[in-house]
Amino acid sequence: MKLRNFVFVCVFAVFLLGTGCQLQLTSENFTAASLDKIRLSWTDDPETTMTIGWDQFGGERPKVYYGTRDRGRRWKMYESSQGPTRQVSHLNMDTRFCELKGLLAGTAYYFVIKDSEGVSERFWFRTAPGEPAAFTCVMGGDTKCAGAPLAAGRFTNQMVAKLRPLFVLFCGDFTNDGINAEHWEQWLNDWFELTRTADGRLFPIVSLTGNHEYRDYSVLNKVFNAPYRFDDPERIYYSLSFGGDLVHISILNSAMRKFLAEQTEWLKEDLEKAKDFTFKFAAYHKPFRPHTRGKGENMPLYDAWAPLFYEYGVDISIDADSHVSRITYPVRPDPVNGVEGFVRDDENGTMYIGEGSWGASPRAANDNKPWTLRSGSFNQVKWLQVFPASEKGPAHIDIRTVITSTRDDDNQAVSHVEGVSALSEDNIFDVPAEINLYSTDYGDVITYPFVENK
Repeated sequence: MKLRNFVFVCVFAVFLLGTGCQLQLTSENFTAASLDKIRLSWTDDPETTMTIGWDQFGGERPKVYYGTRDRGRRWKMYESSQGPTRQVSHLNMDTRFCELKGLLAGTAYYFVIKDSEGVSERFWFRTAPGEPAAFTCVMGGDTKCAGAPLAAGRFTNQMVAKLRPLFVLFCGDFTNDGINAEHWEQWLNDWFELTRTADGRLFPIVSLTGNHEYRDYSVLNKVFNAPYRFDDPERIYYSLSFGGDLVHISILNSAMRKFLAEQTEWLKEDLEKAKDFTFKFAAYHKPFRPHTRGKGENMPLYDAWAPLFYEYGVDISIDADSHVSRITYPVRPDPVNGVEGFVRDDENGTMYIGEGSWGASPRAANDNKPWTLRSGSFNQVKWLQVFPASEKGPAHIDIRTVITSTRDDDNQAVSHVEGVSALSEDNIFDVPAEINLYSTDYGDVITYPFVENK
């Protein structure tokens, strides 16, 4: 009887392997690798690359094992492996970056990181589609390191996990000053712990420089491997494209004015190369025209970039800094006849969205313009659903303002994340139940291209 049972178990195991079923091993079968603060970033072609970063606090010889099939923590079964391509000792962290290249577009990749001490949990990500295909993304900026702003930022992180975007565009001001190691470690731990999903999906950051990185303008290169120009890690500005020729994003640096002229020349060249894309975005930290009276105007940026946005047909501009929520009608620059330099132009104008408040305390939205579509004061992100042209209709972008936190009478952060249903890979374009979307006369979704009274 015992021999028959043994034979049955062996035959059944062979059957499972032959049909592609996986025998899941529990975490008790592995010791943990000596690393944490795992984060993803896109610094090159999102269709074929991914940068994995982490803090290696012990162990030796780390290596990423990855592939298109989920092998759990069984690192030997992954078809590919890659050691770190860069090591940075900064902010009390031994940061390792592993730049994966030659990936398949629009594909899920599973990975673990193994070192001499053990194996990490299994995580996964998805590359960008290689041709026009619908996707979602989250855009925002401005976090703080203590009190109600810290709590509010953590609520927003949790919302990322529920929305499952293809990526997060973070528009600067990660910490108070860019050089406090404790604050960065806290930020990265929160990001790793709160934005990942229950099934281990991680979301890449597209990072750009804010004014709060002022004490080390190269810090995003050290933390996220952000690319730079002219061999100067402070000159962090670059561009990325998604979905073939569907979306192109010019990622600008509004914090360092000393190279504004050279950056503007680069922007012109970048937009010229992207002129045939369906949608063009520009992203930076400082808004041209803040929607709170507590912030000054940014005329040098307006003079340098707004005319290029109009000339090359930039569709969406995303910024941060002011700690309010704002969406404008499509507008074009007109210094002579415009109000504060802009006039409404639904057909050819740029829609400006922002202005930060991922976690930072909201300011009063008390500086609206005639071309302001809506504004508000709360912690929030912009959630974009991008759709290419199809038999159902023309290409368009649905923009929603997701309220993640408000303040109570004691100025404490109140979560608007609890009770929100988490999306799955099967319903990524649904609107979660119980989500708090900012709604005014145009409802809770603004569609670009914009149509009056749709």
